[in-house]
Amino acid sequence: MEDALKARGEGDDLSAEAGPAAYAEARPVRKLGRALRRRRRLRVGLTQLVYVLAGVALGLLLPRITVGFTVPQAEAAQMLFAIGAGLVTFIGVVFSLLFLVVQFGSTTFTPRLNLFHSAPIVWHAFSYYTGVLVYSFVAALSTSGDERMTGLVPIVAIVLLLVAIALFRSLQMRAFGSIQLASTLAQVTQRGRQVLDGVYPDMPPPEADGTQDPPTLPHGAREVIWTGGPGIIQAIDVPRIISAARDADAAVEIVVPTGETVQQHAPVAVVHGSADPSLDAAVLKSIRTGVERTFEQDPALALRVLVDIALRALSPAINDPTTAVQVLDSEESLLRVLIRRDLDVREVTGPHGSARVLLPLPDWEDYVSLSFDELVEMGAGHAQVRRRLERLLRDLIALAPARRRAPLQLRLDGLGAADGRAGHAGSEKNALLGPFTAGILEKG
Repeated sequence: MEDALKARGEGDDLSAEAGPAAYAEARPVRKLGRALRRRRRLRVGLTQLVYVLAGVALGLLLPRITVGFTVPQAEAAQMLFAIGAGLVTFIGVVFSLLFLVVQFGSTTFTPRLNLFHSAPIVWHAFSYYTGVLVYSFVAALSTSGDERMTGLVPIVAIVLLLVAIALFRSLQMRAFGSIQLASTLAQVTQRGRQVLDGVYPDMPPPEADGTQDPPTLPHGAREVIWTGGPGIIQAIDVPRIISAARDADAAVEIVVPTGETVQQHAPVAVVHGSADPSLDAAVLKSIRTGVERTFEQDPALALRVLVDIALRALSPAINDPTTAVQVLDSEESLLRVLIRRDLDVREVTGPHGSARVLLPLPDWEDYVSLSFDELVEMGAGHAQVRRRLERLLRDLIALAPARRRAPLQLRLDGLGAADGRAGHAGSEKNALLGPFTAGILEKG
């Protein structure tokens, strides 16, 4: 497998481990870099700190430049204080509007849609505005007592304000895009494609029917109990688990998939072949939890979000089948990626071919069930949704390898059965309404 999982080898050597690239660790990796990549809150805080420190340094150093023209200090300080005070209000207005955008997306599409409020441009914008505010106040205060200051100070402040306006426009366009259906579906599909490309290699599935032989695991098994509070598994540091498992000559089987909730005092993994308690601690430290699902290592989240959007559109309160049809277009692009790839990549092996980590990844049946079961039940009563579902299932059946057609054919047959139930229910309803009203409905 070309997208190999890199892990620390014996001594100072590095060995390639076969496994999903989404769980890979780039080389070389320092502890700080790993922490920043795995902990978004820490990364955001350090970014804001860098912007603030840059504002302080610029506000202290720039007024001490003596080259060029000068301006009266009193008038320049007043301008700088006005800029800083105005930015405080500006920041409040900007992020109040962004809050409304996030709320609109959550109520209109699905609460699991976290594309915009977690985007880097949001917290970079807040950090930049804070840095400009700090620069304005520091530059004004650092020249107090002087009669004149260099003209670079107000010029730089004006340039920073222009950049702030340009950043606000970019943020605004991103916000407008996040409340548009087509843009939202395109972003979800793109993020889902990125995760699928990282989890599943671009290799065709094996042609042989049946499942592969189970991996050979060391004797003895014990559960690793989750000691933290309940939370959704967002990411697993697989290279760290591989290193600890190799040192203990053991194998670690993760039993709670990414994107599902692990409860306190519930088993989160099973260790095969080692009684070393330090391995349990390494496993627990390698699993990051949070309050919501993320796209980082969750291959099923994109399909879950798309199905939720379609289900909400098909609800009686909204009744928007055209949106559901657009969602099915996006679903098809992801299913076409999955249908021709080898999905049996849950086993991560060591340099000598021994299994070190077993990941609970969805199989083809899981993806088909997630994509169609609920939509077949709710969409059979809508003509355009039913036609799009039939075409999608038939196209996938024609594209799928032989051993992956049965789940699709089962949903196609179920679509016809659901259509029959919907028609029978409609006939009973018309009978209850009476012949005159039923005739009007049939003509309309």
